[in-house]
Amino acid sequence: RVQEKVLGKTHPETLITIYNMANAYKVGLKDFTKAERMYRQALDGHEKSLGKDHDHTKMCAMNLAILLFQDLEDKSKTRQLVKEFPHLLEEGRGRLGDHLRNFIR
Repeated sequence: RVQEKVLGKTHPETLITIYNMANAYKVGLKDFTKAERMYRQALDGHEKSLGKDHDHTKMCAMNLAILLFQDLEDKSKTRQLVKEFPHLLEEGRGRLGDHLRNFIR
């Protein structure tokens, strides 16, 4: 929170910290609800400050997609995310893309 106050909510360093915290909640603590909230916050910030096509934005979208379909098994949220970020199906072909396609059918 200090970092947010000093640098701002959409500063790249703040967003990277939020993204890393989301990873910690997902992988280390298995708190998928907090992880989802933090991935979404990082994704929103990256999208606003860097655009949809930036690597950081795409990475956040990809990790959020993995969380939604693999850990939370939420088809509705996964479908919505794929609508917003169709690159998840295109660039992930052969691995993530195929899993997402099969999941949201």
